[in-house]
Amino acid sequence: MPRFYFERFCLDSEQKLLSRGDEPVHLTSRAFRLLEFLLGQYPKAVSKRELLDHVWSGGIVEEANLKTLVLEIRTALAQRGGRGDAIRTAFGYGYAFAGSVRIDEGIASTLPVTLRWPGGEVRLPAGIHNIGRAPGCAVVIDAPSVSREHAQLTVSRYELRLKDLASKNGTFFETTRIDSQVDLFDVCRITIGEVVV
Repeated sequence: MPRFYFERFCLDSEQKLLSRGDEPVHLTSRAFRLLEFLLGQYPKAVSKRELLDHVWSGGIVEEANLKTLVLEIRTALAQRGGRGDAIRTAFGYGYAFAGSVRIDEGIASTLPVTLRWPGGEVRLPAGIHNIGRAPGCAVVIDAPSVSREHAQLTVSRYELRLKDLASKNGTFFETTRIDSQVDLFDVCRITIGEVVV
């Protein structure tokens, strides 16, 4: 679960804790969910309907309740020396987080992903890695069916995603040729051109 850092605050999604330094900042559970959702959607504005659905899980609720939560968050941040206007009102639409946000997904602790194919093996840390024949690729597969920059693999703590880079011979997940980004399993078979990985 990610941690969001803004001003001198940290919102820890896993521990369900908002803090400034070592001091916890108390919010009701719904106010916490609202702030967490706005931080996760940063920098875009989120509609009131979407916020109501997320915070109250689709239950019937009045818009005034949302305004009350926004006021609670603004007050709690201001009392701890933060910006009271950190939640921006998008008039006639909804709300957005107005400060700057740094997201820490704990990528540094991710175990490397290992790719194996006939004649090769590579371990990849968290990050975005190109697969192809070009020497600059993170995964170099020297085969005639592989394009110079064939596919791209995104490795993070929470996801493993593959996309084709408009290759000539295609990228396959199991037996299906992919034309958009797909989520992979921990153990699966992909085919780069004609090379099974």
